[in-house]
Amino acid sequence: MKKFIFITTLTPEQFLTPLRKSLFELYLQALQKQSYTNWEAILIGEFAKKDQNITYLRSEAVTKSDKLKVAFEYLSQLEIKPDYIIRLDDDDLISPDLLTRISTLDFDCYSDQYHSYYDITTASTSQQLRHWLPNTIIHKFEHGMAPYGESQLSLFMHDHSQAWHVYYADKKIVWAPKKHPVYLRIISPTTITSKMDPGKAVNYADFDKEEYSRYLKTFGNWKRFSCVDFTMHLDRLIKIWENFSQQRIERKKKSFFNFFK
Repeated sequence: MKKFIFITTLTPEQFLTPLRKSLFELYLQALQKQSYTNWEAILIGEFAKKDQNITYLRSEAVTKSDKLKVAFEYLSQLEIKPDYIIRLDDDDLISPDLLTRISTLDFDCYSDQYHSYYDITTASTSQQLRHWLPNTIIHKFEHGMAPYGESQLSLFMHDHSQAWHVYYADKKIVWAPKKHPVYLRIISPTTITSKMDPGKAVNYADFDKEEYSRYLKTFGNWKRFSCVDFTMHLDRLIKIWENFSQQRIERKKKSFFNFFK
């Protein structure tokens, strides 16, 4: 039975807003809903504990790159190596049946070709065809751990949008069906790539809605929620936003760009 290991670098406590904390709780719930049982997750942050098949590793590291070095040391010391490595951010959702679906497949890398996004402010989704591999792919262990580039860091430690598609260009990539993505990337005012001031993402009244609107436009067309594999999480996602914003989300199709008017 193949074994999968998830690697997550936790958001530092100082940046954990109430919204981000709620998304992290949902991330944990999604992990535990995996229909496949032979998996482990290692979470690198500011405390250590063991919770079923989730291991929290305490580290003084602050940056994601330094935390990935901690993950590398952990993986290197395992007596029984996993078959596959999967990076997953602590505010994203993994598909509940993903590991069951892919456990019988043969590949070097399993990935979404259509990247799937969920905007928490409107309960809308977007899928875009991208020409680079996303952060969350399934690396065969020997590839994920392989030294790569001038730095000779293991492949899984590199910037996914720059290194991975080059490395896997001549290897066997299996693409996930568009209707069954590997994961759902949750977009919110606390998303790091939004480059919003973390201090202004603590309260709904403070965050820059115009800036966030411009950021959302980079993800293409937002439509009514349509990611069937993640429907079980929709009510919770809506409740998280409504509790944070004290604004009600209409479940009918509605454009974000009229949402704040």
